[in-house]
Amino acid sequence: MKTIVDVNSVEKSYGSTQVIKHCSFKIYEGEIYGLLGINGAGKTTLMKMILGLQQIDRGCIYVLGKEAGSDTEYLSNIGSVIENPTFYEHLNAGELLSMHLSYMQKKADISEALHLVGLENADKKRISEYSLGMKQRLGLARAIIHHPKLLILDEPLNGLDPIAITEMRGLMRKLANEGMSILLSSHIIGEVRHTADRIGILSDGYIKQELSRCISSGDTSKKRSVCEFVVNGEQKSPVENLEDYVIGLMRRERI
Repeated sequence: MKTIVDVNSVEKSYGSTQVIKHCSFKIYEGEIYGLLGINGAGKTTLMKMILGLQQIDRGCIYVLGKEAGSDTEYLSNIGSVIENPTFYEHLNAGELLSMHLSYMQKKADISEALHLVGLENADKKRISEYSLGMKQRLGLARAIIHHPKLLILDEPLNGLDPIAITEMRGLMRKLANEGMSILLSSHIIGEVRHTADRIGILSDGYIKQELSRCISSGDTSKKRSVCEFVVNGEQKSPVENLEDYVIGLMRRERI
């Protein structure tokens, strides 16, 4: 498997508070990696370091073969939505995406991107008139319009209704099946459970445990087994109840 992101023994502190502690994980081509942790666990900090927006205190991160923080060449092959997306709200969606493509020095089909996120009928409306969910969709359209190799999504399903959540999960699976690697973060177990191929449980500043899906979510020929995930390692121990396992792991960290 081709490695797209390699986080190696990374550490990050804010003042005297160490947020990320000797953290390591990898993301491979065409997979959805779910970064799961409570609010304040450091998920957004890790994503910002991958994007070169936060300085790494120790360790290193390689993205598409380039070292984050010292080489910006890889950024043109990344799409991201970090925290709440911001826009020039006097523009409409088409104008905003056209401006973004000009800045990126890329060419792409704006109408296709809006169709993928379900905004094809709202492209002429001013962004200031958009709901929170519509802005989340527009942020995703901006992130994927240039067909990046890596997509980074911070809490991507916030503000979406149940139908939109199902549609966005389907879109992420479609993009992954086409070869795009996706890193998404969430504090909601069910969100990564239904979306991710692998889950990294971020607790106490590092990936405490990694889980892999038993059956690929892209395999529609088989019904999902009782065992949805296994603990990574030599034994590949099955996880019978994901919620109980994750909560138990995080509680042990607090003891």
